[in-house]
Amino acid sequence: MKHTLLAVALAAGSVSAQPDSIFVNAKVYTVDETFSVAEAFAVEDGMFAAIGTNEDIRTLAADSTKVIDLNGMTVLPGLIDAHGHMAGLGQLQLGVVDLAGTTSFEQVIERVVERAKTKEPGEWVIGRGWDNESWEDKALPTHDELSSALPDNPVWISRVDGHAALANARAMEVADVSAGTAVPEGGEMLRDNNGNPTGIFVDNAEALIGRVVPAMETSGEDLILAAQDMCLSVGLTGVHDAGVGPDMIEVYRTLERERKLDVRVHGMIPGRLAMKWFEENEPYHGPFFSMRATKLYIDGAMGSRGAWMLEPYADRPVGPEGEPYVGLAVSEPELIQAVAMHGLIKGYQVCTHAIGDRGNREVLDAYENGSEEVGYDLSIGDHRFRIEHAQILAPEDIGRFAELNVIPSMQPTHCTSDMRWVEERVGPVRADGAYVWQSLLASGVRIAGGSDFPVESHNPFLGLYAAVTRQNLDEEPRGGWRPTERMTREQALRSFTIDAAFAGFNEKNVGSIEVDKLADFIVIDRDYMSCPDREIADIVVLSTWIEGTAVFTR
Repeated sequence: MKHTLLAVALAAGSVSAQPDSIFVNAKVYTVDETFSVAEAFAVEDGMFAAIGTNEDIRTLAADSTKVIDLNGMTVLPGLIDAHGHMAGLGQLQLGVVDLAGTTSFEQVIERVVERAKTKEPGEWVIGRGWDNESWEDKALPTHDELSSALPDNPVWISRVDGHAALANARAMEVADVSAGTAVPEGGEMLRDNNGNPTGIFVDNAEALIGRVVPAMETSGEDLILAAQDMCLSVGLTGVHDAGVGPDMIEVYRTLERERKLDVRVHGMIPGRLAMKWFEENEPYHGPFFSMRATKLYIDGAMGSRGAWMLEPYADRPVGPEGEPYVGLAVSEPELIQAVAMHGLIKGYQVCTHAIGDRGNREVLDAYENGSEEVGYDLSIGDHRFRIEHAQILAPEDIGRFAELNVIPSMQPTHCTSDMRWVEERVGPVRADGAYVWQSLLASGVRIAGGSDFPVESHNPFLGLYAAVTRQNLDEEPRGGWRPTERMTREQALRSFTIDAAFAGFNEKNVGSIEVDKLADFIVIDRDYMSCPDREIADIVVLSTWIEGTAVFTR
């Protein structure tokens, strides 16, 4: 890591005699190519115009220049979450019951019952965020107690990973779901010993209930603006929104036109709509919203045992029919390949959710086979295809990301949430392939950092802490879980800035503090690079700036 104080960086003609503002007396981590550190910078017309020492930057100030003294605080480029769900985050503010942090199924029921008091009989209660792995009884719940507590309101509550959900009896009745209901391929409806539904629906089977759940009355604009406020308050100036339907695309375009959008959003059209969208729409890249990507799924999640594995689960080796249980393929690999081919032809980025080692291999194969079909060389192309999550990899597949120029888009807090039970799911040998950040970086790829909010917290400093420690907030396990895969602080910061910007085709405009880039930056209350490890998680954002204008101040 190079900590060289920059001399003033002046592009020819880039700084007038009167920059709009200068920011002095700070520790500025530029995240440029050499990870240089500066004391001050100037902003003109929303761009970084000069970066250097306090003395040199002060010489640029004219009578009309605003001088902001940052009093020794630390400045970082605006952080970018490469995998989040903006509408889902907004829903937690505007109507969906937040079940995160519940320590028992009884506490889940209490929260749902409390919300039901505001509802009329027959109205739905929707919630998300419960995690049975955090309860003393870690078994997946059944609907019986929930149905007894709320017999008159249909209830639909999603597990923390979003790949399993629990319905009460009233919800199953409304959806006309019973023991004899056919289950979609790539899904599972769990049953009790008598063959009746337990209320748990996994992956594609969630559609059996989801198809009758009414849409929220809250407008899409309200959801995005509520999420935006939350993002800006924790230093996120960019988000890659992993699943934006046509209706929400129009919401984003409207917010952008009306200059209400402050977070830069890289949108992904749902995979089932991808090829039709590619045919009918050119890739779009605006100042605050882009639509040039799609998001598909190959499998489910490890927590609900839907991740597609090469070998059976260690803690569920056989399925309901006695067959080896290896999780769920929620899409056919042929679909991934077809969309990849179409994306290469039409200039769209293809991003695919893959968690299990089999899921990741199938996606890499689909990308490779699709490129060969259309005569495209992935090794030199600028397609920037991605795998979202890449949580469990077989050793022989780690190097293929670099070989195929595929970006692993990974969420460090998934590691520290899941490390409690990963070995139970897949055993100690396969667990060596879990969240292999350092191995991937060593192979030559960039990792795009994110959170998958609202599955995890939207606070990126929790992700940075998880990346550099592989510990929970109690600093356990000592030394970190499989610590050889920890990131350095510089690597982690790059993953949430310039490398995330690269994953969204925007590295020339944002992601680092450099002359002629947009002046998106944050001011934080302590030095990210030198504070004790545990304090990274406690970093507070004092202000967030977009194009040199404060959009959040604490």
